[in-house]
Amino acid sequence: MTLLRVAGALALVAIAALASLATGPLGVAPDALIAALVGAGPPEAELALALRGPRVTVALTAGGALAGAGAALQILFRNPLVAPDLLGVSSGAGLGAAAALLAGAAPALVQAGAFAGGCAAAALALACAGLARGSDPRLTLVLCGIVTGALAAAGLALMLLIADPYTDLPAITFWLLGSFSRADGGEALLAAGIAAAGLALLLLLGFRIDALGLGDDQARSLGLDARGLRLAAVAGATLATSAAVAVSGVVGWIGLLAPHAARQIAGERAGALLPASIALGAVFALAIDRLATAFGPGEIPVGLLAAAIGAPAFLLLFVVTARRSG
Repeated sequence: MTLLRVAGALALVAIAALASLATGPLGVAPDALIAALVGAGPPEAELALALRGPRVTVALTAGGALAGAGAALQILFRNPLVAPDLLGVSSGAGLGAAAALLAGAAPALVQAGAFAGGCAAAALALACAGLARGSDPRLTLVLCGIVTGALAAAGLALMLLIADPYTDLPAITFWLLGSFSRADGGEALLAAGIAAAGLALLLLLGFRIDALGLGDDQARSLGLDARGLRLAAVAGATLATSAAVAVSGVVGWIGLLAPHAARQIAGERAGALLPASIALGAVFALAIDRLATAFGPGEIPVGLLAAAIGAPAFLLLFVVTARRSG
């Protein structure tokens, strides 16, 4: 049944991606785009694929990775308000990208710096939680993640303070606002591969994440290694989130909104919730990417659009859910 759900989610994402590639100033028929994917399409389809392909790939990566990581962490910590940057990944990525931009690094190195910063922030949170050895491992990890995120945010604020206000500061600010247009084809595929590896790990864990969400004692009663499984789940979520932030910047609300919307369709279990969240997150990212370029030659930062649309949508979803349960 899980394979059928995954197949359905993939079909939904494929349809949305094809629609995004086919629409825009250069309209192309879907069948021509499909032919272009195998190298047999007309010139306009090849051009549309070359121009829009990397951007669509980045949008799919960011939306799916953030939503899948958010859903897994919400189950793991039994908290519906948990977001993918719980362990300071977004702040760490922003710090890494800002440091690379201040050093005058090439775009690929900026993305590498952001990825390394996100992974380093999560690793620091895990290390601190391991040293603390609190009675409640989940609460300990959350607290360590908050501290790590605060430290990374302080470092990022320092970077903004010392940045040149005419060159470096605008570049850092623009990166933090988010965009799906920064990566070329190779960089987009690399980020998609890393994010897919993280999401695949989460999907393979499946019901084990549900067991961890019930508590370590319940997980151990099922013969599971609670500590090792928690580490694996956090590692998968961190890989996916870091890869997404590295190529798109800080795009909030997707990892919080998509799992809540998917929960209304697929229920609470990880085997159904994760693929549904990934699909809805990817579709939402494609939608805001289309809106980002729909109001003229300029581009609205996708981070702003995600917040402007995601926050009211989350509030509406919360009110509807509360009324149904009441």
